[in-house]
Amino acid sequence: MLLLAFFAVVHYYLYLRLRDIGYGKHIFNFLLVAIPVDYLRNRAKYGWSAWPAYLVWPLLIVGLVLFAIGVFRL
Repeated sequence: MLLLAFFAVVHYYLYLRLRDIGYGKHIFNFLLVAIPVDYLRNRAKYGWSAWPAYLVWPLLIVGLVLFAIGVFRL
């Protein structure tokens, strides 16, 4: 569950960065796919690091797999 929490934190960080540059979309309108993609499109222009966008998907996938393993082992 800690990995899923880290996923949520990094994803929200990306959303806040995009919101600060003027993205007027609501977070639920482009929840999973568009935020990292839009972040990567704008990162060079604003000097942001790319690693948070690349970290989002591994955290989600590994977190969900480990969570499912933990649930089914009960």
